[in-house]
Amino acid sequence: MYLINRAAAGITLAMALTLTIGCMENIALVGRPTLQLEPEEIFAEIARVDSRSRQLHLRSESNRDRAVGYSADARVLYRGRDYSIAQLESGDKVSMQLRQDARGNSYTDLIRVQETVQDQNQSRRGDDGPAPRIQTLDGRVEQLDFQRRSFEIRDQSRERVIVSLPSNAERLDEDRFRALRDGDYVRVEGRFLDRQRFELAAFLRDNR
Repeated sequence: MYLINRAAAGITLAMALTLTIGCMENIALVGRPTLQLEPEEIFAEIARVDSRSRQLHLRSESNRDRAVGYSADARVLYRGRDYSIAQLESGDKVSMQLRQDARGNSYTDLIRVQETVQDQNQSRRGDDGPAPRIQTLDGRVEQLDFQRRSFEIRDQSRERVIVSLPSNAERLDEDRFRALRDGDYVRVEGRFLDRQRFELAAFLRDNR
């Protein structure tokens, strides 16, 4: 009987030690901080946008080039408004948050436009110059690019002009643009950015 009691006491002690060690391990796991990597924030200049491979080719302030992927639902913000990736141009200055995918490759899902090429050109000319005046333009649609939110027409002088929608276009103008087809006659109002680029302010009523 003495031997049985002694054996039972030994088993009880072993179980108590096992439970104690297990609790200590759980406490250690609970108290251990989880390592979380913060997104890297970078500032760079757009060299070019490769929409086929969904990559941004960037140039840093030290003139070092790098390519960064962007997600299918990546957001671009410019002056507090959503901006299309297709509207990014070479020379635009941007900041972005970089994350890593499962393979360790860098990508971004948030891009902030700090200064566009047009902003930089206006700064060089000075703010005292007159703003481009509103003009009208008409012609037949020859090429539509829904991704870049633009279409081409030939004006009365037979010059090719690329008409683009701004990021803050009215919903009605967005709908009219989506309904365009090659060969449609359009008449629009807006401003010339240069000789061959025209930024639309509104579609006029006599489009056909």
